[in-house]
Amino acid sequence: MRRPADDEERAADERRLHYEIWRWGGRPPSETLRAVQGSNVLGLLEYDADLVHALDALAPDVQRSVALLAAHRACETAGLTAVPWVVGALTALTGGRPLPPPFDDTNRMWETLNSTELPPGPPVRRATPPERPPYFPPTPAGWTWIPIGEPDDDGARHYTLGRLPESARPAVSDGKLSAASAADVNVPAAAVTFMELTHSARRRHDFGPISQPHFALPAVLAAAEASPLHAALDAVSHAIATFGEHYPALLEDIRSFCAAERPVRAERSVRAAPSDKARGLPSAQA
Repeated sequence: MRRPADDEERAADERRLHYEIWRWGGRPPSETLRAVQGSNVLGLLEYDADLVHALDALAPDVQRSVALLAAHRACETAGLTAVPWVVGALTALTGGRPLPPPFDDTNRMWETLNSTELPPGPPVRRATPPERPPYFPPTPAGWTWIPIGEPDDDGARHYTLGRLPESARPAVSDGKLSAASAADVNVPAAAVTFMELTHSARRRHDFGPISQPHFALPAVLAAAEASPLHAALDAVSHAIATFGEHYPALLEDIRSFCAAERPVRAERSVRAAPSDKARGLPSAQA
């Protein structure tokens, strides 16, 4: 005999999966993506969810090459590829060796950067991810979310469940759900047990020009991560921050690189990847 508690648990699992699929760009994450600990994968999802899944599908050696490419591009756009101690780190990455000083101590790395004279670069503003449709919890059959009135002065929009013709009225309460706060947790609370929800407007702040070198060095550190997938995800994420408002050019470069590689899951085997030189990766100048 099926218990009500079983139905509630099944419904909760369905709501959890519904939100997870939305958060990961239309498909659930693989177990390898779930297992990446301490990475900025959720931040990268905001810029390009398809790229996240594409990186996950690549062979580990290709993921490592993507991380190296991102670190190189970040240093290039930040004007660091003529700085000897940065070139030494990029050379070590290319050769698969540990990062040399000052990259072995982050405090010393920042001190070295701050004491290095660099020519001023063009003003670049912070990267801002593209807008994406807000999350709407699943609805009972025959019902849909419809907007209520005009947006508030702060841009927030309110929605209510609208019943389609000849549909049964669902069992809901008079409470309200803030979809903005629901998106900050792993499981949207009581997704279809509320009659109304509110989507707060996304606030975009202009902090002025960024210091690209300070965003580029973390990309170098990320490319040295032990996990190739972690390295690729975080190096690309830091490279996006380095490119700032011009990040679409970087993503196009990374996508083109990934498109030239056949995903491991499609082949069901891990093949040897060509050398960095064969792929056209930039090599650090001694």
